[in-house]
Amino acid sequence: MKQVAKLIIIDQNDNYLLMKRSDHPTFPNDPDLPGGTLEEGEEPLETMLREVTEEAGVTVNPQEVKHVYTGANYSHHGTVYHLYTTRVNERPEIIISWEHDSYDWMSKEEFLARVGGAADTYMQMVHDIIGQKS
Repeated sequence: MKQVAKLIIIDQNDNYLLMKRSDHPTFPNDPDLPGGTLEEGEEPLETMLREVTEEAGVTVNPQEVKHVYTGANYSHHGTVYHLYTTRVNERPEIIISWEHDSYDWMSKEEFLARVGGAADTYMQMVHDIIGQKS
């Protein structure tokens, strides 16, 4: 069973990091979060921490991460989605990998508007879960 774990990073001014996918085969130019697919033997938190470093160049303290959601309700293929959030005291420098073309920091309202229009069901889950916490 495929599992995906991603992170929402919120800065000191309550702005949310949103990345834009590059040439993804299924979701080109879609909004995205740093994170990715669990490798064999990995736990979701472990995967998320590794992927955030690989995709955004950010090292996250696992003690400062909050688990927000786990489930397959949004996936059409039974993929289990894991979502985490963290707040940072200072906006980190983002170093994007080949998987993303750009990124932006935005208000929660703009973040929700952008992820709500995503083709990826993971991002639709993010919209619903984070929107409920308003």
